[in-house]
Amino acid sequence: MHDTSGQQIAVVRSSYSPYGGAETLALSVISELLRRGIKVHLLTWPQQGWPLSHSNLKIVPLGSRHGNRLWRLWLFEQSVKKYLASHGFERIFSIDLVSEFTHMHAGGGSHQTFLRIKNEHSSAFAQLFRKASLFHAYTIHLQKKGFSNPRLAGIHCCSRMVAEDIQRDYEVPFSKITVIYNGMNWERMGDAFLTRTELAEKLSQQYGLNLDNEWVLFLGSGFFRKGLDIAIRGLRYMPESYHLMVIGSDKPHPFRNMASKYRVDHRVHFLGPKERGWRFASLCKALVLPSRYEPFGLAAAEAQAMGLPVLVSDRTGYAEIIVDGKTGVIVPVTSTEKEVERAFSSLLSLVEKPAMSAGQIRESVKGLDQRIILNKLICEFLEL
Repeated sequence: MHDTSGQQIAVVRSSYSPYGGAETLALSVISELLRRGIKVHLLTWPQQGWPLSHSNLKIVPLGSRHGNRLWRLWLFEQSVKKYLASHGFERIFSIDLVSEFTHMHAGGGSHQTFLRIKNEHSSAFAQLFRKASLFHAYTIHLQKKGFSNPRLAGIHCCSRMVAEDIQRDYEVPFSKITVIYNGMNWERMGDAFLTRTELAEKLSQQYGLNLDNEWVLFLGSGFFRKGLDIAIRGLRYMPESYHLMVIGSDKPHPFRNMASKYRVDHRVHFLGPKERGWRFASLCKALVLPSRYEPFGLAAAEAQAMGLPVLVSDRTGYAEIIVDGKTGVIVPVTSTEKEVERAFSSLLSLVEKPAMSAGQIRESVKGLDQRIILNKLICEFLEL
């Protein structure tokens, strides 16, 4: 290993949340960089409460977390540019939307692709509104500027799907793209996997969840993008004993109405956002994540580390890892009703007549252990 002591690197991430995948990645990368003796400047919004403290870590508050999203995005970008101009960082690792970096984690995928997919499922008025939106225009402008900035050394994509989207939408050479799947605490989750019966009992008592129900987990915030409506449609093709557990942040009202329309409202339960939401997999038979656009799908990986079969859409990066019909099911994001029925019926078959044991499913995602992924990110991607 090269001697990295004395090196400095800037890590850019505006916000912190204990529930976010990008924040989890930022925490892991920064912790590993600090462990290797590298000095880190974390460029972030003020008062984010990052759970990090180290003599080699400088947390730099920039921009503002207040105001509308366009103002926050513009002000953070300007503040980051000003700070970087006054410091000679050899490497700038961005996990956020800014225009200057040497290395970037493209965790949000391509905004152009995201808008195209969203417009396919929207009214003409909503499409017109997005077309006139300064926020969306500025977001695409920042991505274009960032992906063509002269200091660009590499873009980290968490799936081949994202790599292809970025290459197509922004004409980025494949030579500057590295595909490394997102990581998770696979080994640390092992204790929870081995004691999942006891964990299920504890969570059922804490949240009043009936252990007699056959639970299916939906885990993610931004319910429409994550495909909660597809999950509710699919629930109709599973027996009455199957209930959908929804963990995440968004307005539940439209989806409660939809569940009522399909007469499954008594089988759909909204629990809100929960830290370490993967723990609820201990109560469940499967996870469903039929997202309209999901660059990776960490929730699916975590569910598999807990031994569950999963259902994901073909616009979810994690679909590249699934062994269809064995560890999970892939459903087209533009599904007809027949395709939804077929996919959820296949998931039911995997639950009731497993092709692989829970332990085998868990073992199949061992390569996503965070230590392995972190080593690839830092050694292969950042070349440290």
